[in-house]
Amino acid sequence: MNIGGTFFGLDERGHLWIIASQEIDDGNVAVVNFTTHGPGERSHCSNHCLVVAPGEHSYPSHESCIYFRGAQMMDIGLIRERVASGRYEAHDPVSPELLERIQLGALTSDAPEAVKAAIRRDMG
Repeated sequence: MNIGGTFFGLDERGHLWIIASQEIDDGNVAVVNFTTHGPGERSHCSNHCLVVAPGEHSYPSHESCIYFRGAQMMDIGLIRERVASGRYEAHDPVSPELLERIQLGALTSDAPEAVKAAIRRDMG
């Protein structure tokens, strides 16, 4: 699993998680997830969400968004170990274009500062 890689299993709701940064010095990477984008109570996106249409990635079958507020730092070794053991399920990586949109969106979002810092480091 590398930057742009995706996996299921981190949460009980079945979201697809995306590795949004390279590994930083402590072994962590920034991860964000797809969630439903819709009006009112169905949406978990703030005004700073990134909408992803079906076809931009193989997973979303309906309009989705990147839930930056729920982004977090996670140990890449743990992700790799859990994918290898079957606890997490690897899925298709995002395209370089979608990864760049996710990274740029995170920088102007309500993502945690540690996530933004990891992504800023990648983007120079």
